[in-house]
Amino acid sequence: MTEDLIGYNDIINKSMINLVVDVLKKIKKNNGLPGDHHIYVTFLTNENGVLISKSLKDKFKEEMTIVLQHQFSELEIKSNHFSVILHFDNKPEKIVIPYNAMTRFFDPAVNFGIDFMLKSQQDSQKVESSQQLANENLTLVNEEKKEEYEKTAEIVSLKEFMRETNK
Repeated sequence: MTEDLIGYNDIINKSMINLVVDVLKKIKKNNGLPGDHHIYVTFLTNENGVLISKSLKDKFKEEMTIVLQHQFSELEIKSNHFSVILHFDNKPEKIVIPYNAMTRFFDPAVNFGIDFMLKSQQDSQKVESSQQLANENLTLVNEEKKEEYEKTAEIVSLKEFMRETNK
């Protein structure tokens, strides 16, 4: 397999982020979610640009999931992040989530979800792809050598050889 010089994973992630932005804009425009829709957004709490209170940071050291359903306010959608006020222990808290910090987006009402591929996952996938490619190439070389050895080991009778050469 060849190295991805086009950057398909980045293109897919941008498209998925645009989908999330479009959904958030609809939620804001409609002042909430229609019907039984509710949105789970999971994000990395250590990512640059994430703003959450110290108490939430202490509770959710690496990853946190928020739910947008009935009790949220002041949803703001920006080019590289969104923010929302949610209530935790009956206290309103503003949360700022950069899109590149999101790991999952899910609407269980329609069983629709997205898993985002983070840069670290992309790098790890590149390493795995390189290792797989090296193994495939080694297997291919070994098979070619095996075929070469098998060809040299063919035994042909003199009659068959003469028949083939006289055609």
